[in-house]
Amino acid sequence: MNKVVTVNLNGNAYQVEEAAYDALRAYLETARARLAGNADCAEIMTDLEQAIADKCDSFLGAHQNVVNSAQMSVVLKEMGPVEVSPGPSAAEPEAGVAQG
Repeated sequence: MNKVVTVNLNGNAYQVEEAAYDALRAYLETARARLAGNADCAEIMTDLEQAIADKCDSFLGAHQNVVNSAQMSVVLKEMGPVEVSPGPSAAEPEAGVAQG
């Protein structure tokens, strides 16, 4: 038996196993920390949450309504690490999500 946590990803509720929640929280906290100096941090975080929600949707259906930890690992691996790279000038960093 696993504990299930309800999370809000960009305004949509998802049920995830507790271990999946821990991984998701760590990913989003790391992303927010890396984007802290970016003026578009809030918008980028919203986009990240929506992308994660879209990927979680692919695992849910009539017979499954909880994202498990293995599935969340796949989602976060597909998302890749959030990296801040210098844009046109070093004073205005742009954020991107590494694909790989």
